[in-house]
Amino acid sequence: MALPNLKILEAGECSISYRERGTGDALLFVHGMGCGSVNWETQYEYFSDRYRVIGWDAPGYGKSGTFETDLPSVADYVMLMSEFLNELNIQQVHLVGHSYGAVLVAAFHRAFSDRVLSLTLAQPVAGCGLSKPDAREKEIMERVTLVEDMGMDGFAAFHVPRSCAPGALPKVVKKGIELTSVISKEGYLRQFQSLKHANIYEWTGSTHIPSMIVSGEYDKTASEEVAISIAEAMPGTRHEIIPDIGHMIYLEFPERFNQLLDELLKECF
Repeated sequence: MALPNLKILEAGECSISYRERGTGDALLFVHGMGCGSVNWETQYEYFSDRYRVIGWDAPGYGKSGTFETDLPSVADYVMLMSEFLNELNIQQVHLVGHSYGAVLVAAFHRAFSDRVLSLTLAQPVAGCGLSKPDAREKEIMERVTLVEDMGMDGFAAFHVPRSCAPGALPKVVKKGIELTSVISKEGYLRQFQSLKHANIYEWTGSTHIPSMIVSGEYDKTASEEVAISIAEAMPGTRHEIIPDIGHMIYLEFPERFNQLLDELLKECF
């Protein structure tokens, strides 16, 4: 499989890099703090015979520019996503968000429900917006110190094995480390800070479109308990658990995720 070529467009206050393949209804994949548009190599291949498959690079990732603010809010990302889709002449879209990306697509759905054809929250995190400010700041400073001390190469080697399932294949872990090590330190830390101030429950609620939450059996970042809580806050949303994967749903047995997503998308016809 080969990744689609990287493209760049101007949207809102910054340039956005992205990849796309195929034609049909738009299917947008929104990454979390890990990697970027490169995450979705298997999805570009699997879905592009039926959909216009797009993966964006959030500000600070890939070749995208950065927000003017050092602490972008969920609303900043959502408005930029809307402007990005406008520039691509896309009015309605199937949305898939992973990890913090799941927070962003949930918020986009609440803000622009008429633009969303289906909604998939893959391994969603809740954010720490309900935590006390000093607890949030403590977690942020600990992560900043860790990344600054290790550099992205060292952080990737430390973090990725802990994000994968215990039985993950060595080649999967190796690829995860390779992808994570090239992330911009500044882009990663800005999104980490944004996550720590976010609260997904501000944007949950009943869904009236095909909707799904996907968990990983061994996911320590987005636990099954959190996924169940989010699903309960989104009546009408089904919850699926994929066996034998950690938090890197796009690398660990991606065909299992693709099958579940394919089934959901077929509900739209």
